[in-house]
Amino acid sequence: MSFTNQLKKATLRTAFGFLEKNPEENALKLMSWVDKLAGDGPDSFPVHRAAVRQVLEDPQNNMYQLAMSILKETDSEVLKATFETFFLNANIIGWPKQQELRKKYNCNIPWAILLDPTSACNLHCTGCWAAEYGNKLNLTFDEIDSIITQGKELGVYMYIYTGGEPLVRKKDLIALCEKHSDCQFLSFTNATLIDEAFANEMLRVKNFIPAISVEGFESATDGRRGNGTYQKVIQAMAILKEKHLPFGLSCCYTSQNLDSISSYEFIDQMIQWGARFVWYFHYMPVGNDAVPELLPNPEQREFMYHRIRDIRATKPIFAMDFQNDGEYVC
Repeated sequence: MSFTNQLKKATLRTAFGFLEKNPEENALKLMSWVDKLAGDGPDSFPVHRAAVRQVLEDPQNNMYQLAMSILKETDSEVLKATFETFFLNANIIGWPKQQELRKKYNCNIPWAILLDPTSACNLHCTGCWAAEYGNKLNLTFDEIDSIITQGKELGVYMYIYTGGEPLVRKKDLIALCEKHSDCQFLSFTNATLIDEAFANEMLRVKNFIPAISVEGFESATDGRRGNGTYQKVIQAMAILKEKHLPFGLSCCYTSQNLDSISSYEFIDQMIQWGARFVWYFHYMPVGNDAVPELLPNPEQREFMYHRIRDIRATKPIFAMDFQNDGEYVC
């Protein structure tokens, strides 16, 4: 690591110590330090930093409320690690290096790398493509380790696990968190394999965040996933909240569950569970047994486009739609 980046880390660690003592008073001071270290170039996220500053200047803003709840209610060591791996490494340090290599090699360098550790899953949900593949497809520990090592050489410090069910490989995933403690890992998961022992492992490594799949209030009937699944997911979230670990939710909306999954009542329930973010995906028919009728129609897609933006403007949770928010990632 260059001396400049080492200095940035040391400076922000010091600044973060002040933030921990009094978030409301010192959040803007921390942003001033971030602004100085980021610089004024086009690759320093000036628009993003300005948006964060605008939020922190308005205590009535819903995103201010979200930020303060994260700062106050997240385990302090996990929060420090997340600040360093996600905000510092993956953005302030990683992005300029990515930009440099994009120009050098004349190709895109991704900000985050998505990979499937396995196609295996402990559930067999109706309509899920994973059930058709079983446990036949796996990346070895060394293969995943190599992907992350090569990614860091390109300035990539954000890694997202999908599947299958990634936590079928939770021992390997925790070992990778240990080996690559300078990276941030997010995993989409059905959460049924999250127990107190695994939560303690998350506390120990500090750089692993789950995105838990839920489907609305009707999930309590367990029709698609199997009896007992809903309660296991609720219990997993309760454990994570009790341990002061950050997590988010992943929701697939269909033509049939859209009213439930997008309701303000359900959003409030997400917040009560302790979720900090929610990823929405619309159902896409895949596989021989897919149900095209579940695909949201154009009017429903348009409704979700506006509903997501309203949630972001009014609720203390960060909501994003994988398909309908493409304008922010292009």
